[in-house]
Amino acid sequence: MLDKIKKYLYLFFIKYYAIIMIPLLVLDLVTKAVMEKILLDIPSHTIAWLPFFDFQLVYNTGSFSGWLGGDVGHVLLIIISFVGAIAIPFLLVKYRNKMNTGMAVGIALIIPGDIGNLIDRLIYTNGKPRGVIDFLHFYIKPLNFDWPTFNVADICLVAGVITFAVFYIIYDIKVEKQKKLAQEAIVAQAKKEEQEKQNNESKKEGE
Repeated sequence: MLDKIKKYLYLFFIKYYAIIMIPLLVLDLVTKAVMEKILLDIPSHTIAWLPFFDFQLVYNTGSFSGWLGGDVGHVLLIIISFVGAIAIPFLLVKYRNKMNTGMAVGIALIIPGDIGNLIDRLIYTNGKPRGVIDFLHFYIKPLNFDWPTFNVADICLVAGVITFAVFYIIYDIKVEKQKKLAQEAIVAQAKKEEQEKQNNESKKEGE
């Protein structure tokens, strides 16, 4: 059992996309720490940069747009993130031969996003969850558009899900096409054999 676990860990960290996952996780944690330090020193906790973008410090105790906030929701998100941090790498290695490269890359993007936000959710201050550090904020005032503040981990999660979905569809189409071609080949072979049988029977009758 221990040898099997070691094998999976080796495949996951050494062979399968660690070059994507580790730098992205480090980037997420570093940008959160740096931007928190910078924005905490500003009374408004905001740095206006572009007419449609600013850096805005938000401690999000929920998920996207504050969904599943509160103590119960926070614990539930920790459980979901923790399960994902274990299950997703396992699936990446176990089903590696059934995935195309795009699907595997999608999963490799999801993992650092999941772990990055999980680390934030595990931090408590004064007995209360501090929340996930978000600092990227897009908005379009003339259209009253205000996208919820997010971070690098969120970008990884969204990019990973989209990448996996797109390449899964491509993979599914390819598999279905191969099945169709194989079925057509079987039908064609059956027709050929039937035709040869009929020809042989015709020859025998002619004799």
